[in-house]
Amino acid sequence: MRKWIVQALTPILVALALLLGVVALGRGTRAALHDRAAYTLALTDIDCEAPEGLSREEFLGEVRSLAHVPDRLHLLDEDLPARLAQAFAIHPWVESVRRVELRGTGSQVRVELIPRQAVLAVCLSGEKIPRDGSALIETWTGVGRNALMPARAVDRQGVLLPVAAVHSHLPVLITDVAAPAGSAGTYWGDPRVAAAAATVTFLKPHLRRLRLADCDLEMVQGEVVFRKPGVRVVWGHAPGQETTGEATAAIKLHRLLDYQSGHDGLESLEHDVRLLAFQGHFPLPANDEP
Repeated sequence: MRKWIVQALTPILVALALLLGVVALGRGTRAALHDRAAYTLALTDIDCEAPEGLSREEFLGEVRSLAHVPDRLHLLDEDLPARLAQAFAIHPWVESVRRVELRGTGSQVRVELIPRQAVLAVCLSGEKIPRDGSALIETWTGVGRNALMPARAVDRQGVLLPVAAVHSHLPVLITDVAAPAGSAGTYWGDPRVAAAAATVTFLKPHLRRLRLADCDLEMVQGEVVFRKPGVRVVWGHAPGQETTGEATAAIKLHRLLDYQSGHDGLESLEHDVRLLAFQGHFPLPANDEP
């Protein structure tokens, strides 16, 4: 019986020994090649698309600084894709990392990103400006002239973006809100900012047609109000946050687009599209007229 067991196990043990030998040889070979130039890549040679306003070199330099990534990457490191994904995700312009692709030894590393996009500027008072500063943006005054205000931009999720994200074609939230809770790349922290950003994101494909691309926004008791000289749109709560009896975002949008098509614009009126059972188009209050 013992002889039979030995005879049966011998081929298995031999195969296992050979397998372990191959694994050990592979690891030894990988270790020997690890630092050779053909198996390393400069961080600046990574193939990726930089966020708006940054060159690829500037962007990769910021990734290296923020995530403490070495100048050269070892392509044979098994955890390299995971480490690169984590490093790029730290950057405030990156919403998420779609994938990291190693295209073969000595070749390019491709990092596919979903960048953050600025959808809303938020006005700040002097004591609420973040440590890394702010930019100036124009807001409407009651008589149609522009006033410069310090501001920072947020993305669709209400995440604070770098100063460079502020530009003149953004809608502007003029309500006095809390100061940003953290640095660029973190949530602003005030629910009113998140609600305004979500509403603008929903309307973004239609803002130019509605002639509201450069409007100001106010948050009034949790409800969003769009305004510029000659136009006021009482929208209501952010999409998905509607209360009982309030129209959905899709219905509100349909009402505005329908009125715009039939009257070649929204000008000279206040449009209240909040309630499911009612919509109103009224003359503007005297202090909102151009």
